[in-house]
Amino acid sequence: MSADFGVIPEIPVDAAALGRLAEELRAKAAFLPDAGSAVVARWDGLEAVYEAPEAAAAAAKMRPLTVVAADVCEALLRAADIVDHLSDDLLWLTMRRRGLVEHVAEFARAARGIDDRDRSVELTREIEGFAADVDERIDQARGDLAAIPLPPTWEIAIPDAAAPPLGPRLTWAVRSEEIATELVMAPLLALAGSGTSRVARLVAAHPEWADLLREHPPAPDAVRTWWDTLSPAAATALIDGAPALVGALGGVPPLARVAANRVTARSRLGEVEAELAAWERLRGEGASADLQADRRAALDDLLAERDYLAQVVRGDVSLVLYQPDANRLVEMIGTPGTGTQRVLTYVPGTFTSVDSFYRGEPQKIARWLVGQGDGMVAFVWKGTEFPGDNEPQVASGQLRGIGEANDQIRAHPAGVDLARFVADVRSDSEIAQARQIACGYSWGLVPVTSSEVVGVHYDAVHSLAGAWVAEGWRPRLATAYTHWSYTDFLSMAQDAGWVGGGRNPDTIPAFESHLYERPSDMVVPLGGDLAPFLTPEGPSVRISLSPFENHQLIVATSQENAPVLNSLLREMLR
Repeated sequence: MSADFGVIPEIPVDAAALGRLAEELRAKAAFLPDAGSAVVARWDGLEAVYEAPEAAAAAAKMRPLTVVAADVCEALLRAADIVDHLSDDLLWLTMRRRGLVEHVAEFARAARGIDDRDRSVELTREIEGFAADVDERIDQARGDLAAIPLPPTWEIAIPDAAAPPLGPRLTWAVRSEEIATELVMAPLLALAGSGTSRVARLVAAHPEWADLLREHPPAPDAVRTWWDTLSPAAATALIDGAPALVGALGGVPPLARVAANRVTARSRLGEVEAELAAWERLRGEGASADLQADRRAALDDLLAERDYLAQVVRGDVSLVLYQPDANRLVEMIGTPGTGTQRVLTYVPGTFTSVDSFYRGEPQKIARWLVGQGDGMVAFVWKGTEFPGDNEPQVASGQLRGIGEANDQIRAHPAGVDLARFVADVRSDSEIAQARQIACGYSWGLVPVTSSEVVGVHYDAVHSLAGAWVAEGWRPRLATAYTHWSYTDFLSMAQDAGWVGGGRNPDTIPAFESHLYERPSDMVVPLGGDLAPFLTPEGPSVRISLSPFENHQLIVATSQENAPVLNSLLREMLR
């Protein structure tokens, strides 16, 4: 059997040349803004040396060049990114081709006189797959480049007569956003006209639609406008046929998202029941003590998940986001409507996991606050990976989680994710018109303040033993900030300067701080016997003999925490 190297397609474009082209595009883009500004500056000086009516008109015609240059610069940079990504992909495909050539050569040597049909078919499929991937990647790049809209035209001619008014000209950024929204809305428009079974078939046949909507979510206001045009039958078909897609789509009304996630939860509940049956069969089989302990822990987790999902299916628990495989879950407590006066966005702290939601731990204080009435709806948010949420509940895992909670690079991504979710739910007018309150417990204060950095506005922000505020955060004049705390391990670490680079809420003047004393608290002077070189009246530190218990108490709904709960509620009801 012989093999022909020529059947393996060549890469039709030089990846290195594409890389150089991307560099040239960026260089040209970098030159444009300054060049445009320089031209405008020179023309603005025309009237000083040439007095004529057309001088002012000519200078005015040149001024938009600054904006045009910026628009073309943005287009070139976007094109450079597309070309750069194509270059990287082609380099990888080149290496893949080299491997294919070696495999074919090895096969040719080993198969002399031997008819190895299976290996021949396998190689043929690999080559065909490689060819398809090359074509697909190049076609994708061509499509991405073609999708870049042309910048607004720059009319330099000065006609004798005034042109008819055309209305405001769209900027590059606005038109680009509109096109992006139109592109990602296309799958939704395709689904909307189908019945439940056809919607389910289309979603199954096009998993890339869900990826597109997740990676490039359309503007929530555009989704809400589209959703409001749907007939009840079309909305029901989407909820039942594409529940995972609808349940995570910003702009879909919260109650519709809840209904979609109930469908997904019902499906998962069936899977959990089957897994439990399998675990029950294993319970009686012999195993080491460690393995038996692991089995019991896994069984306990499944039982907690089953009970939680049963509440979701019954309608006792409302989920506006349910993606446990992606470590994302948001529970809505209360029902938004015309009576909604306050919306609470509550972000729990370190070690918050999906499993902890199943056990009802992060939601306790939000449930208590909503239960006091007066038109409050709460969203308990876990829309990103939390510090320590995947760590084992042993000493080493606890220490790693605490270390992750002090990791500065987590702040911005978490803030962006929270800001996106807030924008999603505020596309609902009844939620948007309510008083907006954010509450962050421990590390949960970090995403809250980081979301403020990227533009979210809250009427009030409450820190419950909050860890630190995001870098670059500044208090907003229209926002009331309050910090509530006991003396705990976190406040002791904050006093020592070990947390958040010193950006702690109890030391930031914008936060009105409330420290509650407990019998286990002590004030230890740093003078006297501890440091003879300091005076006995010198500085002191507050410590607690129950540092971890106090940290958990601040979000407890027990009578012991009643003074904090009642004061917090009064502040929220202002």
